[in-house]
Formats: sequence, C-alpha cells, structure tokens
Amino acid sequence: MNSICFFKEEIIDQSKIIFNDEKRLGHIHNHLKSKVSDEVTITILDQGIYRATILELSHHNCTIEFKEAVQSSEPWFHLLVGLSRPQTIKKVLEHSSTLGAASFELFKAQLSEKSYSQSKIYENLNFRQYLIDGLSQSKLYYNLPSFSLTNYMSLEKYLTHENKYFLSLNGIKTFNQLEASKRSNPLLAVGPERGWTKQEESKLIESGFKPIRISASTLRVEHAIYTAIGQLEMLNL
Repeated sequence: MNSICFFKEEIIDQSKIIFNDEKRLGHIHNHLKSKVSDEVTITILDQGIYRATILELSHHNCTIEFKEAVQSSEPWFHLLVGLSRPQTIKKVLEHSSTLGAASFELFKAQLSEKSYSQSKIYENLNFRQYLIDGLSQSKLYYNLPSFSLTNYMSLEKYLTHENKYFLSLNGIKTFNQLEASKRSNPLLAVGPERGWTKQEESKLIESGFKPIRISASTLRVEHAIYTAIGQLEMLNL
C-alpha cells in the first residue's frame, strides 16, 4: 500500500479525514510506523492524490489533513475479459487497476465455467476492494475503474471505440507494428482460461476488433493482460 485510499464522502471540513478501520489504521501504525506531524500519501478516489499530515493518532483512530496535490495520471486502457476463476479475476482487477485500467467488463464466454459468475466477489460490491487495492499500490492513478458483469459477450456498445483489439495466438500483428495513434485509449478483449472459440473470434472481427499477438507462448489470463499492458506502456513512454 503506497497510498491510503479514501472516498470523497469521508472528507470533513473540505480537507480533513478521520478514520478508524483496522486496515488503514493498521497500515499507519504497523507498516509506516507513523507519528503525529508525519506526512503520508493518500488517494481520494475520483478526485486526486495528496500529501496529508497526521494531526491526531491513537490506537483507536487517526485524523489527517490534506492540502498539496501530487502528480497523478488518468487511466488509459479498457478491458473486456471472459469470466475465469475467481482467484484469477481478483488478480486481474487489482493489478490492472495499478497499471491504469479505466474500465472492466467481464462476460460469460462460451468456454467459461457457469459457476464463475456466482462467486462471492461479485456480491455486495466485494469486487471493489480489489480495484481500491490496485489504486493504493499505484500511487499514480486515482479514478475508480468502472465495472460490469454480463451473461454474454455484447459488442454493440464498442462499435464506435476506435482502437480495439483481442489477444489471439492466431494474430499476426504485434503492438510495436501499430502507429502511435492506434495505441491510444485501447480496448483489449481477453478470452477466458480455455480461450476463444472460432465463433467468438469471428464475432470480434466483425465488430471491428483486430487480433494481436503478444507472445509465442500460451499465457494465463492474468499474465496475458499484464504482458499486453506492459508492451503498450513501454511503447507509449
């Protein structure tokens, strides 16, 4: 946790926050070993990243005041992911948020297990904690990614999205062969653990998605996503 995350609703008097939950307070005490007057970095979700000063600190609560904003960035890519094992999805949500995801749409692919959509991570906004954990690691991005879960792959909403790709071992082109403008605001579609069907690949192509090859190896879902994002980020630096 490189930045402690808060919701805007937690702000008091425009610049102060009082919190007493075990996770954040424990981080202050046990990991940062902070004391009164120390500075910490905080993320106010959907607002910005700030330096904050500890005004009061006990084992029961902490009061901080933030004033100075620090450098931050806007999210820059979108993910359309076939439902996979819950443990895999947890990693995807957290680590992709760290890397700058703007949105996630999870869908039940033809080769997804039906039971995956019944996971408890999709109940009562439980999935949101993984997004927040990713942002707290980042110390660069502050916008909470949007999230949706659907029962099938619906592509109509993406017809006007300009740069959209799907990861495929059948792809010929790689990201480094694309013009810089074709790598801006990308939408990446990634199949489930058992991959795409021919029917799904055809539907993606018909909807304007282009196949991209990121590795000669068959990668796990989460590794494929990190690899693709890493390649794009390197090319865009």
